Order: sequence, then C-alpha cells, then structure tokens
Amino acid sequence: MNIKTLVVGMIRANCYLIWNDAACVLIDPGDDEQRIEAAVEQVGKPLKAILLTHGHFDHVGAVKALTKRYPQVPVMIGAEDEELLLEPERVYRGMLSRIPDQLHLQADRLLADGDTIDISGMHFTVISTPGHTKGSVCYLYKDAVFSGDTLFRGTCGRCDFYGGNSHAMRDSLAKLAALEGDRPVYPGHEDETSLDWERKYNRFMGSKQ
Repeated sequence: MNIKTLVVGMIRANCYLIWNDAACVLIDPGDDEQRIEAAVEQVGKPLKAILLTHGHFDHVGAVKALTKRYPQVPVMIGAEDEELLLEPERVYRGMLSRIPDQLHLQADRLLADGDTIDISGMHFTVISTPGHTKGSVCYLYKDAVFSGDTLFRGTCGRCDFYGGNSHAMRDSLAKLAALEGDRPVYPGHEDETSLDWERKYNRFMGSKQ
C-alpha cells in the first residue's frame, strides 16, 4: 500500500495520501493546503477523491482550497455530518466569534455504513462509527483502518462536542474490535497503531490494562 502521512495544522491532524498506479485519494485534508498540493503533485497521480472521517475543522480546513485547485474531485463524508459542513456554526457556537469561510462546504456524496467507494482500482469500505460526531466514519482500505477521531493509540476521541455521544462511541469501538484479524490503524492524530494492540491495551475497547 502506498501511503504518505502529512501532519497538518496547529492541532496536528493526520492527513493521508493514498495512491496506486492510476490515481490518488486524500483522507482528511485539514490544513496546509499548499503542502498537501505539493505532496499530490510529487506523487504524480491524478487526485480522484477527498474522503472525510468527520466534519471538524482540523480535518476539513483545506478542502475548499483543494477543490478549487482540483474542481472535479468529489468530497465524501458520513451522511450525519453533512450538517457540520453546511452549518459549521452548530459545532463552533460559543467557541469562535466568526466562522472562517473555508469551513462552509458542500459534500458531493453522503456515506452510510457498508458503502463501498471504488476509485481507479482502489476500494474503500465505509464503517459508520458515531460517537465523536454523529456522522463519524472509518475507512477500510485493503487491511488498514483509517479511524479518524474514533480510535487513537490507547484511547478514543472526545464525546463532549456537538453531536458527540459516549454510548455511541462505546458501540463504535466494539464494532472496530470485532473486525477480523489484526490490522494497521491510521488515526486522525498521533501515531499509527494496530487493532490487536488496541484490543489488548485500550480500556475503551473493553480490555483491562
């Protein structure tokens, strides 16, 4: 699997660039659009899709600039998080005095649990994982899990923002724990981990440390 991780923005979110011989895909381009564009150009494959794990600013902040640079590229997000793109005021009310224009976005495809995304020979499967937000999703690609802010190494995402729900998060983590086999996990922040490690050591997945 060809993958490049770019740590972007002041909150240091992980943006992932994945490619094969025919195309490339971005997951969560949250900031630093010039760095991301340079990485796409260095790979030298046409950008075919932007996949979002959820609608928070640190995961979507570069989307608008990138879609101006690559106007034919569709943006995809879990259906329940569409409101965060259309009305970011909902999640940032009381936090920001002004909502930056780049946070007002329009998705081209709304995703549901079990959807498949086929892009030039790359096949992604959508796993609905609400908890951090109502519409959080993870993406399976080959044997890897791109977990957004649902699962981190040793912990999980916060549930106290707009749309968060700790009971939904528990169920989502159980769904990930039930996936077959060990798999590399690429989270929305911090370091890569694996499902076996999380099953063994992550108390939020039901294990005992």
